[in-house]
Amino acid sequence: MPHYRSIQALRFVAALLVMAFHLADGNFIVGAVGIDIFFVISGFIMGTIGVGETPSTFLAKRIIRVVPLYWAVTLFLSAVSVLGVFSRITVDPPSLAKSLLFIPYFEAGGDLWPIVPVGWTLNVEMLFYALFAAGLFLGTPIRFAAASLALLALAGAVFQPSDAILRQWTTPLLLEFAAGLALATRVRPSGIGKGLAMLGIGVIWLGELASLGIYDQYYRLLTWGVPAFLIVCGALAIERAGRWPSGLRALEIGGDASYSLYLLHGIVISAAAKILGTTLTAKVATAMIAILMALVSYRLFERPVGAVLTRFVRSRRRAVGNGSAAVTTER
Repeated sequence: MPHYRSIQALRFVAALLVMAFHLADGNFIVGAVGIDIFFVISGFIMGTIGVGETPSTFLAKRIIRVVPLYWAVTLFLSAVSVLGVFSRITVDPPSLAKSLLFIPYFEAGGDLWPIVPVGWTLNVEMLFYALFAAGLFLGTPIRFAAASLALLALAGAVFQPSDAILRQWTTPLLLEFAAGLALATRVRPSGIGKGLAMLGIGVIWLGELASLGIYDQYYRLLTWGVPAFLIVCGALAIERAGRWPSGLRALEIGGDASYSLYLLHGIVISAAAKILGTTLTAKVATAMIAILMALVSYRLFERPVGAVLTRFVRSRRRAVGNGSAAVTTER
């Protein structure tokens, strides 16, 4: 499996941006671009390492990677919400089931948020995985997934569905996954000059246009989606040129814990606000606590649980394979 240091660093940066967005109570709206960066990265990674897998292997790996921690956080929030700790979260059997199964729905406030609010991105991510797996089955994963994503986004723009599932599964942000797929196959810039230029243009574009604060999803593709693509593309070009800075090792290590940070930072922010307050010093401390908790979660939960589940899946496959061989021998 190829290892991209630039992608690892950008995963951590993306998670930090989303955390900063929530720490600033919406006053740092551009921080939400971390989600767009995540989507582009996801498309690139699937188009790079997923193309050589069988549909079942691909889905098993994605489920093992995404589900355990997400379910743990969802069940934790559900439990403490019942106790009245997080009063803003509404938990009932239908919402819990839909949250655990990655089915979009409108929560009490009218938003397309599951019990873990940032989980709405995982609802979209799981759709992408399903389309990519279908493409693997058909033998053309990248073309099938990219075409399907584009058609769904087009359908959303044309029909403007009001149903929760249709609205979320036809979001224009699906095109960011397609951009990542293109980056894995068709777009291969190289050279330090090209990389720095694309990275710089992406950051400047992001700073200039995103400062307008318009949050419409279609406008978001221009103000955040395109810069996110340029930033990922530029970072990869720098690494391919052999000039990725060695001093960014801390960001690369943080990339391992980016998923934990993404899912856990909201809980830390809510709890810390009650205990530490909301001063600038308190928010800096909150960020440090969230990062520490994410690192611990990765080491003590994500890695060991993932390893156990991976061994279980492999053992089941060997058992099935041995059973098939026995049947063939008997015949």
